[in-house]
Amino acid sequence: MTDSTRSRKLRYVTVDIVPLRSLVLALFLVSGVLTGYAAALRCSAGTADELRQLLDTFRSSDLPGSDMTAAMRTAVCYFRAPLLAFLLGFASIGVIALPMLLTAQGFVLSFSLFSFAAALGREGFAILIALFALRLLFVLPGTFLTAGAAMDKARLLFALSLGRGKRTAPVLYGADYWYRFAVTCVCLLIGSALELWLTPLLLARFT
Repeated sequence: MTDSTRSRKLRYVTVDIVPLRSLVLALFLVSGVLTGYAAALRCSAGTADELRQLLDTFRSSDLPGSDMTAAMRTAVCYFRAPLLAFLLGFASIGVIALPMLLTAQGFVLSFSLFSFAAALGREGFAILIALFALRLLFVLPGTFLTAGAAMDKARLLFALSLGRGKRTAPVLYGADYWYRFAVTCVCLLIGSALELWLTPLLLARFT
């Protein structure tokens, strides 16, 4: 293998492993996280009592329909961003909307996490793990991976809307696009079920 061949192969592997759209999406996600952190620092004063009341409400199991309400709210928190990212892959506006979606997702999770952290202090570290560990583990990767695949589709649609590229719209959405989203949904379903089961137990132990 010559040096030029090895160089071309190295460049190909590098671009394939870290595509530009993933770097751009990651940048928007990080910007949302940092913005949420800054906003939480500004709004943290005087919120400890409200957050503890929220925890007491979350732990209560004697309210009519509380289980169903908790399940619906958890499902919304887990599925709304990945589902929206998936749907934006069918529209050229996704080129703009997907980065904004990741920014908003990073902001919401970061603002919630750091608001609790600032209000509860160091003694609330275990509570933070109980409330946010599963969401950070399942929701953020699920949203990011779905948005990455959707960005490729939205970019092609955007190019077609400008009259560029070949007319390949009928074959843009192959089985891999649907399969990836189906796998993501299964992972999100597992994560939401674990949260509904584990989080009340952990909160009852640590609070």
